Amino acid sequence: MGVTISKTSDLSPISFVSTIFGFIGFAITIATFLRVTWENIQTFLGAATQISDLLGNLKQGLYEERAHLRKVRRWQRRRGSFQGGPRSGPDADKHEKWFGHGYLDMKDMHDDDQSTRVLREAIRNMIRDFRYLEQPFLRDDVESRYRDPHVRNGEGYAPSDDEEYYKTEYRTTGIRERWLWLNRKGSVVDMMAQLSRLETRRIAKEVGEACLIVRGMERDFQVMDDRIWNLEQRMTRVVGVRRVDHPAH
Repeated sequence: MGVTISKTSDLSPISFVSTIFGFIGFAITIATFLRVTWENIQTFLGAATQISDLLGNLKQGLYEERAHLRKVRRWQRRRGSFQGGPRSGPDADKHEKWFGHGYLDMKDMHDDDQSTRVLREAIRNMIRDFRYLEQPFLRDDVESRYRDPHVRNGEGYAPSDDEEYYKTEYRTTGIRERWLWLNRKGSVVDMMAQLSRLETRRIAKEVGEACLIVRGMERDFQVMDDRIWNLEQRMTRVVGVRRVDHPAH
């Protein structure tokens, strides 16, 4: 009694489909591996230009955003100094009667602006993280400047110091720098995307405030025009009464 083995057995449909999906998954895995490997090779070979381009653009964006937020803070302080004006003094009712109240909401909006404060804190933390990413690529004379704790904290510098940082020179790109850049490029790209989102949020906030200011000015001008028209009508009636009551000679 023997065993007969069939050489023409067919695969079941489920086995055939799973085999096809297995080959497709394996092909996708190989393609992904080759793509990542090729990107890493390009990053390693192009590190000499990518380091200066990406780090330089990111640094410029961070410092310009910090300088702009400082100007916004000074502007808010100057705006807050007007709290002792007629809108908050004993003549506040008279001022509101004649000039409307289009700016009152905007003044309250700018007082203790938490949104701008959060943006400043975010930029400060990003500058601190950026200096950590940039430090291995700096020349020795530039790297020594980061030993000051005020530099590491991102505080205590004038706008002239920011201009000096724009002229940063990086090391000659060697094997060590290329390997470090291969590991840190992703963090730099992510930080650039985060900075772009912060700038978009800040611009949207400023555009919205500008629209509210223009709308308030339009409302105030309309109120002033109505008040002036009423005043002209009263003056016309007063002059007319005087002409009637004036004795004839």
